[in-house]
Amino acid sequence: MPEGPREGALAEGAKNRYEKCWYEPFDAPDEARQALRFTLSHAVTAAIPPGDETIFAMALKLAAGFQPMSAAEAEAIKTKGLAAKPLFKYPSEQA
Repeated sequence: MPEGPREGALAEGAKNRYEKCWYEPFDAPDEARQALRFTLSHAVTAAIPPGDETIFAMALKLAAGFQPMSAAEAEAIKTKGLAAKPLFKYPSEQA
């Protein structure tokens, strides 16, 4: 297992464990459930599914048991996310 956080952008030179994912996805059910709950607890019209079929099937099962996240839970996720390296930067170098 890689050192440090797994989820997010692939580290330079890291082996991609999921052929159809260009990032390191949440693949542990508890982490995936928390990430999906966070997304679906906000005013979104869609959640982008994982590219890997196995993780997509897990996401569908987890979504069936969706329960909204409390404000305190959402704040904890935001704090954790702010400490992580972002997948995308705005403005981008191309903008």
